[in-house]
Amino acid sequence: MTNLVGVVRGTSPGLDPLLLGAHYDSVIAAPCADDNAAGVAIMLEIAARLAAQPLQRDVIVAAFDAEEPPYFLGPDMGSNRFVANTLNGPVHLAVILDLVGHRVRIPGLAVDPALVFVTGAECHPALPDLLGGLDLPIAAAAQRRVGDFSDYAAFRQAGAPYLFFSCGEWEHYHRVSDHPDLLDYSKMARLAGDLERVVRRADTVDTAYHAMHDCTDFEVATLERTIGAKALTAIARTLGRSGYRTAADLDVIAGALRGSLH
Repeated sequence: MTNLVGVVRGTSPGLDPLLLGAHYDSVIAAPCADDNAAGVAIMLEIAARLAAQPLQRDVIVAAFDAEEPPYFLGPDMGSNRFVANTLNGPVHLAVILDLVGHRVRIPGLAVDPALVFVTGAECHPALPDLLGGLDLPIAAAAQRRVGDFSDYAAFRQAGAPYLFFSCGEWEHYHRVSDHPDLLDYSKMARLAGDLERVVRRADTVDTAYHAMHDCTDFEVATLERTIGAKALTAIARTLGRSGYRTAADLDVIAGALRGSLH
């Protein structure tokens, strides 16, 4: 029941800080390499790079405890306690990682196994631009399509802009087989570079107000790049939708895609 938190000092510490977060507890007494040692490792790698070349803003580096059941989404969840009792003032942007070390497979779809999903781009108009031109393929989904399933919930509920990165659940999720030998370390290294880029971009972008933003077009664009228009059209028809470009279409398609991850 202990959060481990440090700060990489920036050159203008009076500015609202950025935050990197990943939970370090495991659901069972097992390696739990993807959930969430991989996220912690990437977070620490980014922090080391930022320490070597500081931003203008401080960067809070938070390894959260008590993310897993029975504390998940409860008042004693580490990120909830951090926001309620430790955080002193607003966060410029919270970047949260969970389940980011494995290859993605979606049965019936020829997706790049380096695919990473991102949630939160809708919580500020500036956020989609932070995600352009990254090395890894990304697919965006609004939070309401996927729900709260990690530490970003604490920041979302507090009204802070956030981005959550994940590869979704897989066949080793919450199992003793979630072992370091199964991680894709090349993907993790590429993701560290991408997220360092995102954080550096965020350092100079104005997120001073909290304004929900319709990012349906951004979601559609990322899905077309990663899954393909032809495949999306086929999925939509299978699910009884006439297309995949409206928010209502994406609600249905996102649920189906998440359910097929393994």
